[in-house]
Amino acid sequence: MLRYAEGSASTTDREEGFLGEIKQKFPGIELVSIDQYAGATRDTAKRASENLLNRFGDEVQGIFTPNESATAGMLLALQDIGKAGKVTFVGFDSSQVFIDAMRANQLHGIVVQNPFNMGYLGVRSIVDHLQGKPVEKRIDTGVTMVTRDNLDSAEIQTLIHPPLDQYLK
Repeated sequence: MLRYAEGSASTTDREEGFLGEIKQKFPGIELVSIDQYAGATRDTAKRASENLLNRFGDEVQGIFTPNESATAGMLLALQDIGKAGKVTFVGFDSSQVFIDAMRANQLHGIVVQNPFNMGYLGVRSIVDHLQGKPVEKRIDTGVTMVTRDNLDSAEIQTLIHPPLDQYLK
């Protein structure tokens, strides 16, 4: 795992969720790195990825990155050394580069949020709060795992390419 940045609550939660699931459901998997950080840009993430791959490249069978910049940097580093697609790689967030990499079998999946649902739930929660209604302390806005197998489904296409015209009325 290549973490994002110390102190980032959302990505720390993703990282800890990943670690918890691996530990609970796949105790035989050895994590060779859980303490390296990508930083905020694709370039810093690529350097951190190169360092990890230089150190553990022959041992790595799978990689998880918790945000867009870490995923982009790791993808570039894997492409540079000819290992893109040879190591199971799951990232977080969506971009056309990631979609293209999945179609080329260089990225095996991305975890994607629904920003419109996040916005809707945020506005609904603040309205409820202002009206004196109880609001949950934690609201799960949901995520979807996108893979090459479901990439072309209508649901996934709407999620990664939302029909903006319906929201801009």
